[in-house]
Amino acid sequence: MANQRPVVYLTADTESLYDLEEPVIVLLQISREEIERQYIGSVLERLLALTDSKELMLRYRERLIFTVAGYDSDPRELAEIEPVRDFFKRLTQQWPHWLWFLSRDFGSIGLLLALLIKVDITRQGGGIRTRFVSEKEQQQVLFDLFSRGNALFRAYDLPVEECDKSADSALASIYRQ
Repeated sequence: MANQRPVVYLTADTESLYDLEEPVIVLLQISREEIERQYIGSVLERLLALTDSKELMLRYRERLIFTVAGYDSDPRELAEIEPVRDFFKRLTQQWPHWLWFLSRDFGSIGLLLALLIKVDITRQGGGIRTRFVSEKEQQQVLFDLFSRGNALFRAYDLPVEECDKSADSALASIYRQ
C-alpha cells in the first residue's frame, strides 16, 4: 500500500469527522443486505456526512475507499453482479461526489466506474482484465459525475484550481489502471 494511514469507518456522525486530526483513510463499508434490499438510505447518510461543510470536503478529499461485504464466496466480480451495479447507480444518482473523495491509491475509482459503466471482464491465466465496453458511455458517466459534483464546489466556493487538480488526479488514476 502506498499510504500507511490510520483507517476510520465512515458513519453518519459528522462530529467524529471533525475530531480527527491526522490524515486518515475513510472506509465506507456496504453490506450485502443493503445491496440486495437496495437500501441506499443508510449509505447515503454516511456519505452526506463528508459533504456537511467546506472543512470536511477539504479534509477528506481523496481519502475515501469503499468495500462491499458479503460477496467473498461469489466467484463473480462485483461488476458482474447486477444488484451491486444497480445499488451503485442509484446511490450515485443521489451522491455524485465520488471523484472528489475517492482515494487514488487503492483502485477505488476504477471499481466505481466498473460498477457504473458496462464492462467486459476477461479471465486469463489467473488474472482478471476489465474493459469498458463503450468509450462514449465512459465519457458520459465521467461528465455527469464531474458536472453534478461541481454544484457542491460552487456551493462551498472551492477554488477552481483545487477542483481542477482533483479532476486531473481522478483522470490520471483511471487511465493508469
